[in-house]
Amino acid sequence: MTLWNRIAMAVTAFCLAACASSPSTNFYTLSAEPAQGAKPAAAPGAEAATGAARIHVSIAQVAIPEIVDRRQLVVRTAPNRVEIADFHQWTEPLRLGIARALMQDLAAQLDAGFVVLIGQPVGLVPGVRVSLDVQKLEAIRGESVTLETVWSVRPVKGEVRTGRSSAEERVATNDYAAIAAAYSRALARVARDIGAAIAALPN
Repeated sequence: MTLWNRIAMAVTAFCLAACASSPSTNFYTLSAEPAQGAKPAAAPGAEAATGAARIHVSIAQVAIPEIVDRRQLVVRTAPNRVEIADFHQWTEPLRLGIARALMQDLAAQLDAGFVVLIGQPVGLVPGVRVSLDVQKLEAIRGESVTLETVWSVRPVKGEVRTGRSSAEERVATNDYAAIAAAYSRALARVARDIGAAIAALPN
């Protein structure tokens, strides 16, 4: 066996060992939380019988801080230091994940007279547009997550309603799945404030 063959075999063995020892990437999602109290159910054919059209609520815009606008989860380790977890990632862009979870939370909270969606489908003019500006989204492993937001509810007719909502949730364990779960709970609390503003809009 030549020297070059030995070198090639050694390099191949090293690469295989490195690949075998590389940690796998874990993926996480935000999820909707169960609504507090059952929302009224629409009777079969109620919309057709009453002639009342359902109101479409659009999650029109979600803005997040640039520091967390990435696939990797970001955790704070010190007042001036963060850790970007390369092997712990969101399954989708975080803006979309927040919009999707917010849509599901609002759909669970609002009554059957509302339909909640993301964006604006072609040919549909939403009756209400929701914008969410996430100003702080911060996690400390094993301790807590903090969510601070400014939001607006803009009906087709009538005054725009704006608000600030903040939520802090404990992180049950030291792993990243617990961070994702705590973020989901915090977002559900913000969704309750937005849902209350939508429900209070005049018909």
